[in-house]
Amino acid sequence: MGLALGVVALVVGILIGMVGVGGVLLPPALVALSDLTANEATATSTWAFVFTGLVGTLVYAWRGVVPWGMLARLTIGVVPAAFAGALVNATLPGSAVLLGLAALTLFVGVHQLRAVGRPGAHVELGAVTLIGLGALVGFGSALSGTGGPVLLVPILLALGVAPLKAVAVSQAVQLPVVVSGSVGYFQTGLVDLRLGTTLGGIAALGVVAGAIVATRIHAEGLRRIVSLACIAAGVFLVVRVIL
Repeated sequence: MGLALGVVALVVGILIGMVGVGGVLLPPALVALSDLTANEATATSTWAFVFTGLVGTLVYAWRGVVPWGMLARLTIGVVPAAFAGALVNATLPGSAVLLGLAALTLFVGVHQLRAVGRPGAHVELGAVTLIGLGALVGFGSALSGTGGPVLLVPILLALGVAPLKAVAVSQAVQLPVVVSGSVGYFQTGLVDLRLGTTLGGIAALGVVAGAIVATRIHAEGLRRIVSLACIAAGVFLVVRVIL
């Protein structure tokens, strides 16, 4: 593993710990900085996020802010969908996976940039909505190797869920997403276990740091940084596919 990948993993973990968005940057980094294919990169990053999911859940549970009822409903949809997403990924050509990652990173970046400075109405979502949302997030996250929060946080914020609740539940939802997704990916033989474990351990340390720093950095400035990083990663992937 190169130093650059280790730095990326640490930054990804910090961003996940701060705002829940950051996992989208790891698969593109694996494609750019290692010899993994796009399919192997998404599979390996999914396994890496097992570690950030465990640490993120513990950190936010210790703070007493995880909405467990909401998490339970999301998980009902997440588990089967994440397993299916991993299996579908293995059947797709690498260019399709890259374009999907590009679309996702650009969506997250633009959404977060547009959301800067916008206060949200705090709403409660029903069980059916949460189960359906869990299925969508589980499938999309496993398919793209992005862990869960990168999809769930923007959607919850767009639906009017309180920001702290959105970030906290996204930390905990990582575990059912990536465990189910990893089970699927291990059946395909796409996971680089050693690399994923190493990156996951580094990113997990970043999650702890991010959760601490999150209380000391202006949220809007951080959101802008995440937005620009996601947009840059999306443009990079589009260029990579074209060239």
